[in-house]
Amino acid sequence: MPKITNEEDFKKIINLINFFSHAYILSSNNLQETLPYAKILAIKIITEKITNNEEIEDITYKIEHDIFDDLYIVNPNTIGINNEEIEKLLKYMETKSTRNNGKRVYIINGLERITRDISNKILKFLEEPEEGIYAILITSQIDKVLPTIISRTQIINLTFNQEIESIEKIDIAKKFINNIVENKEKTIAYTNILLHDIISNREEVYQLFECIEKIISNNINKKYSLSYNEIYSDVKIENYSIISLTNILDVTNKLKQLIKKNINLNLIIDRYIIEVGKEVKKC
Repeated sequence: MPKITNEEDFKKIINLINFFSHAYILSSNNLQETLPYAKILAIKIITEKITNNEEIEDITYKIEHDIFDDLYIVNPNTIGINNEEIEKLLKYMETKSTRNNGKRVYIINGLERITRDISNKILKFLEEPEEGIYAILITSQIDKVLPTIISRTQIINLTFNQEIESIEKIDIAKKFINNIVENKEKTIAYTNILLHDIISNREEVYQLFECIEKIISNNINKKYSLSYNEIYSDVKIENYSIISLTNILDVTNKLKQLIKKNINLNLIIDRYIIEVGKEVKKC
């Protein structure tokens, strides 16, 4: 799935969906800006099989103004999301809608701010989904969400007010990617030279991986005919399939999360080169 930066691209992506999953995670860097996107997805799910334009407009208006009976939104307070709120949600979802083809949607905003106990309650709900019940879960820290919850959802990545890195950082990230593609067996040795000045700085290595993520996401967006920035183009992976690019993006994100932990940076980078190299060999 591409990394989406604006409402127009978001609508393009959800219009491509032929069959809606019972659960989605909207992963973004801004919870407040993501909620309207969750409502757009909810509108699409609810109105999927409705053909009457007046009815669609009525549902759209009610969802946008928080007066739609078959949409339940849980927002975090200053502490987080408490157990009482989730209990109310689960009780609400026990009954099916008699309208909208029996569909109901719930949105949990701030998934990373729930307790382990609440996570397990939501997980049980996701493991045994009721027909016509759809979940939209919003998080700005997906690394803090239970992997078992993530595995039962479709993830849509959103990025707001994305800053562009310096040309120097982008250039290093491009050289790093291109070298994996061109010199598979020599990449590890070359990397020690390329990353010599940052290899001991955990924050700079993290920023390198963030830059690589943007480069890969940019190339995925181009393939979907979505918004993209030419500054992140001109890399050896441009002709790879969306599946291959998505696999490389997943590896990048997974290894990026390890950088913040007390793990040797050289080992993380070596592992990244090996895992991406495996994907490159398939292309």
